[in-house]
Amino acid sequence: MIDKPLAFVGKIIADFTHEINNHLALIKESAGLISDICKGKKSIDKKEMPYVIESLEAIENQIHKSVNFINYFNRFAHRMDSLKSSFKLNSAIEELFELLKRYSNRKKVSLKYDLPSSLPDIENSPFILEFAIFYAVDSFLKKSKPDTNIIVTANKENGFIRLTVKYEGEFTENITQEIWQISTVQEILLLTNIKITCDDKAVTIEIPI
Repeated sequence: MIDKPLAFVGKIIADFTHEINNHLALIKESAGLISDICKGKKSIDKKEMPYVIESLEAIENQIHKSVNFINYFNRFAHRMDSLKSSFKLNSAIEELFELLKRYSNRKKVSLKYDLPSSLPDIENSPFILEFAIFYAVDSFLKKSKPDTNIIVTANKENGFIRLTVKYEGEFTENITQEIWQISTVQEILLLTNIKITCDDKAVTIEIPI
């Protein structure tokens, strides 16, 4: 049973390292351009100054993006500190979708969410909830066609928040990757009293509050 959450963490780490490598490659490219311009010179020609400034700005922007991305990963890592903590649903989905952006971009699928600002804080396991949302998103991405959408919505009901992960579009006919059994995911969620059900194009997650 533990292999599924571990696979989830492994996927997040793999995509994180690939993305950070891409960030560093862009920084290295800009730094290389500055090095080429400055090499063997005591001063920079006025006509070359715009290229240097442009490269420095590109480095600064990329570092800013990298720091933000690392912060999302750090938040995700700390979700595993304890089985139960207080957290905002919006924050958990935001970081998960940022960390899954490379995966969804590769599939050419847009990840979107629209949550009411009035949702209460949740007292539960943010990691297990993110695992459940990942299961839903991953299940759809594995059989998605390009230029489709995965949308998350939520509303408060008596004693719980009902979260819906919905796929908008057609599925590919050839599924090449294994999709986890819903029963396995349900068994893992028993630890937290979170419930999950699914049909063809929607996964519903009920989170007690």
